[in-house]
Amino acid sequence: MEAQAARLFLKARAADTDTAWDEALGWVAEHPAHGYAFAKVEAAWELSERLGEIAPADPRCPLSARDGTPPAAVPEDSDGAPGALNQAGSPPWRWRPTRRLLAGTIAASMLAVAIGGTVALQLDHAVDHYRTKIGEKRTVRLADGSVVRLNTGSSIEVALGKKERSIRLLRGEASFDVAHDSARPFIVDADSAKVRAVGTAFSVRLRPDLTEVTVTQGVVLVRDDQAAGRRVTAGNAAAVRQGAIAVTPLAGHDIARRLAWQQGRLSFEGDTLAQAVEEFNRYRISPIVIGDPAISGLRIGGTFRSDRSDDFAHALEQSFGIRTLPGADGSLLLMPAAE
Repeated sequence: MEAQAARLFLKARAADTDTAWDEALGWVAEHPAHGYAFAKVEAAWELSERLGEIAPADPRCPLSARDGTPPAAVPEDSDGAPGALNQAGSPPWRWRPTRRLLAGTIAASMLAVAIGGTVALQLDHAVDHYRTKIGEKRTVRLADGSVVRLNTGSSIEVALGKKERSIRLLRGEASFDVAHDSARPFIVDADSAKVRAVGTAFSVRLRPDLTEVTVTQGVVLVRDDQAAGRRVTAGNAAAVRQGAIAVTPLAGHDIARRLAWQQGRLSFEGDTLAQAVEEFNRYRISPIVIGDPAISGLRIGGTFRSDRSDDFAHALEQSFGIRTLPGADGSLLLMPAAE
């Protein structure tokens, strides 16, 4: 049973798709013992990740602990200094693991412990998973009274502990209306960004090249793995990428446009056609495709329902004469007006 729980958990964790998680949670619902086994494996994995984060790197290792390269073999003599080849012509290699490999080893060991049932790990909280399919939106009320709204194709993990409330945004976009609790800060992890709040409202979006934070109420502290924290107050946004945190003030209508998805709408004001198409494609199984780069820079304005991209295509035809060619797979090909 424990082995099956571990297999399903690792499969769902690696794929992070609705199908994989539905399979895992369906198995959990079959019997209370399944839920116990699954929770034990999940707890072991979470603890292994925490241990991996604090595992010290060997200062003698020639590889950086952060460079992500495979472990290296270093020739040494018996005193730990670089050594020469032995008489047989091969060096007396001594292998040392990098931090990443050490974390992986700890994770594997902890999972083996959980599967073997030799110990029972008890945490002060459980981890809950919430996700949305493409085109779906969802509102979740957490046990502490906070409200989370998930946009299309999004996934989060929630752990409400005794000392902090931890949210991990795995993909997509979510907004948070945080219940005030000064004893338990509300922390959202999104890629390398960490957003810390107590009682406030903000949204976080994982873009391909950065993490975007928009604050609508109160104050949050935005941190990055490689940068000092920045306070972001209501009416401001932060863009976080690779140690850089840029804070930008937003006008009221700009904030409304960023949050229009909560009402099932997409709002554009001077956006390029390429940007508008990218937004609509977040809600579509089959994409809208720009067939000619010459029209990518056209400036678009207007508000549309996120589930009515056909209305958007019709508006393009009326305003710009752009041809819309439907594909057999449900896609839409946008081409310049016929001459």
